[in-house]
Amino acid sequence: MVIWLRGARSATGENYASDAGDASAAIARIGAANDVIPRETFGAMMSIDQAYAALAEERDAILAAAREEAERIAEAGREQAAQIVEAAQQEYDAARESGYRDGCDRALSDWMERLADIANAQNQLQVRMRERLAGIVSSAVEQIVRVERPEALFERALATVDRIVDGATYLRVAVHPGDYDEAKAAFDRLAVRWRELGQRIPLSVVADKRLDPGSCFCESDFGTIDAGLDTQLRAMKNAVSRALKRSVEEAQTPDANADLSPDPSPDPSTTEAPI
Repeated sequence: MVIWLRGARSATGENYASDAGDASAAIARIGAANDVIPRETFGAMMSIDQAYAALAEERDAILAAAREEAERIAEAGREQAAQIVEAAQQEYDAARESGYRDGCDRALSDWMERLADIANAQNQLQVRMRERLAGIVSSAVEQIVRVERPEALFERALATVDRIVDGATYLRVAVHPGDYDEAKAAFDRLAVRWRELGQRIPLSVVADKRLDPGSCFCESDFGTIDAGLDTQLRAMKNAVSRALKRSVEEAQTPDANADLSPDPSPDPSTTEAPI
């Protein structure tokens, strides 16, 4: 008796499957050379055939499971890749938006800083211009005042003295010897006006060599008043400076109310004559 294997592979492992791809050739089969097969031989042949069939089924099951697992892994990989791409896109968009906002904020901050610098420079320029203008005006007025007639100096002093002498018991005026005549004439007119108004205040004008030209000190029982030229010029400079400063502040804050509060009452012993 001869036993052989029929199917895709022989006992030596060679492939005898037909080119047509017969499905039955994929399963190894067992045959016999004689018509009569002993029982023992037939049982062995059937066991071998069943073993080949079981092996083929197990192989197919393993391959199918492997294909399913591979497909599942591939699908999971595709989903994970899509999620990674989406997350990366969102992160990119967020970073771009954040960068745009940061850029806008930085540009706005730089612009506001530049505006502040420009405003500060403009304010400083206005302050310097105000100080310069005050100096020019003061110098011009000082030149005009110094070359005018001395009588005008004492006429301005009379206005101050006339306002504060009410109730005084005496008035003593001290001037430089070179200004004595003009001062005497001016204060004599003031004394005449007082007498016409019924105010009889003893008034005397004296020359003091210790005083500078243009000086004028008026002494009464209320105190001493400096009504000289230098004092009037200082008062004029202060007035010009205050006026220019107020104009600058009003230009910077047009809605602000002007400061209309009066100056505090002067101390009679330290009063300076206004212009």
